Amino acid sequence: MPESQQSSFSQKYTLCIVVYENFDLLEVSAPIALFSMFPDRFRLLIVSEHGRPVTSQQGVKLSVSDSLYTLQDFDILVVPGGNGIEKAVENEHLVNWIKRQNKPTRYICSICTGAALLAQAGVLEHRSATTNKQQYRWVTGFGHHIDWFPVARWVKDGHVFTSSGQSAAMDVSLALIAELINEESARKAAINAEYIWVNDPSEDPFAPLHIVN
Repeated sequence: MPESQQSSFSQKYTLCIVVYENFDLLEVSAPIALFSMFPDRFRLLIVSEHGRPVTSQQGVKLSVSDSLYTLQDFDILVVPGGNGIEKAVENEHLVNWIKRQNKPTRYICSICTGAALLAQAGVLEHRSATTNKQQYRWVTGFGHHIDWFPVARWVKDGHVFTSSGQSAAMDVSLALIAELINEESARKAAINAEYIWVNDPSEDPFAPLHIVN
C-alpha cells in the first residue's frame, strides 16, 4: 500500500484521469486545478478509451493525452461521474481496464457516480465507499460486499478514495494532496482556490436532503 509518509518529500506522481462520453466537466476540472498547483509533485494525464477527444455532459470537448491501450504506468487513477456513467458501466473494455489498475501500489479515486465504475470493476469489494447522494440507490446496486456510507463527503479505505457529488471533487482531491504531500499543502491549495475545504469526511450536508438511509 502506498505510504505517503515515506514519499512526502521527494516522489513525483503521475495522475491519470479517465474520461468517457458525457463525463461531468467539474469532476475533471477540479482535480486538474488543485493538483496542477504542485507541478513538481504531479504530472497530469487525461485519457480516453481510444485516445480521441471526448465531449462532456456540458457540451465542452476535451482533448486527451493518451488511450487506455497505450498508456504507460501511473500512480493515481481518477474516475469521474457524469450523465454518461450508465453507458460507461456497460463498456466491458473500460470496466476490465479499471479492474486491472487495482494494485496496492496505486491510488484509485472515484468522484460522484464514478464509484459505479469502481464497483462494477470489483475495486470496491470488501471496502468502504460513498457516492453522489442523489444517485445513491442506483450506484449502490453495483458490486458486492461493499460497505456503502450513506452519509459521507468522501471515504478513504486503504489506497482507494471515493467521494460524494460534483463539488466533492474538490474535497477528495485535497484529501489526496494531504495524503501524498501533507495537510498544510492541501490547506494552502484550498486557500489559493478560495475554497472552504470540507476536510471532515463525515460532514455531508447533502445526504439529509436526499433522505439517504
